[in-house]
Amino acid sequence: MHVLDIIILSQQISTDGKTVMGKVQFAIDCVERGTRLLSVECATALSARIRPDALLIGDAIRQLRRMPEIRSGSDRLSFAKGLKPLEKARAA
Repeated sequence: MHVLDIIILSQQISTDGKTVMGKVQFAIDCVERGTRLLSVECATALSARIRPDALLIGDAIRQLRRMPEIRSGSDRLSFAKGLKPLEKARAA
């Protein structure tokens, strides 16, 4: 699974201020089918040291790694050259 781009579609903080929730979309290069979009719903605890967008991307990547094809080793998660997911979130 080769990730070409990462886009945060939505982001919000819970009313109690403890959780960030949102939707992260990955542009995936599918060799036999072209580029596909994969959306992941995320919710994770807020941190004073990490930006909310970086937390969402980190949670989305964690979920990708749990997909059967990645966990079994039949497919490998990779990112386009120069795409550094957490650095991209911090720069946004």
